[in-house]
Amino acid sequence: MARDSFIFYRSFYESIKEIPEDAQLQVYKAISIYALEQEEIELKGIPKAIFSLVKPQLDANYKKYENGKQSKSKVKAKDKQSKSKIETNVNENENVNDNENVNENNNENVSDSCVDGLQEIIDFYNDNIGIITPYGIEILSDYAREMSKDLIILAMKKSVEANKRTIQYIKGILNNWSKSGIKTVIEAEKEDKKFRENENKQEIKKESAKEEAERLRKEWGLSDED
Repeated sequence: MARDSFIFYRSFYESIKEIPEDAQLQVYKAISIYALEQEEIELKGIPKAIFSLVKPQLDANYKKYENGKQSKSKVKAKDKQSKSKIETNVNENENVNDNENVNENNNENVSDSCVDGLQEIIDFYNDNIGIITPYGIEILSDYAREMSKDLIILAMKKSVEANKRTIQYIKGILNNWSKSGIKTVIEAEKEDKKFRENENKQEIKKESAKEEAERLRKEWGLSDED
């Protein structure tokens, strides 16, 4: 059913503002039509990925709107019972609609929680890895639901340091941290330090074994061909 208004959150704006202007227009149009008319237009690429992140919040708000309308209908049905009861119920149920159209407390942060910090993650990716694809946005938004943005950005930093700027390499780092129960940057840094120390020990052992073999070869008078 068509509506007269809807809430546009700042998190929507933050997710949209960095993409190209023609893509921004597509997303704004898609959000408006879906929120007001409940019609979903066809999108591709980045606009489709951004809209998929916004859509859960639009659905949640529409559900609140419908629940508010149903509540008001029940109140009107009880009009013959008690005037005072009607006034009480009207006040309660009008608050539902007020929350839909005015309230900015955003009590049902379905989409906000999903995209919290996502723009910073996307910005870092674009600046240091390469232009992010819709697939990349989808992957990183999935991790952002479970991990902090700082942890995800750290994984991207490590991919840059290793000169392996791919979404697959970043996924590998994040999956390893997830399996190890790592939740913070401090824990990740400790794990990385431990890994490097073990690597260094293995390298030292290899060098020592090589030097020992060389020493014995010289001691026994053997050439490299022997």
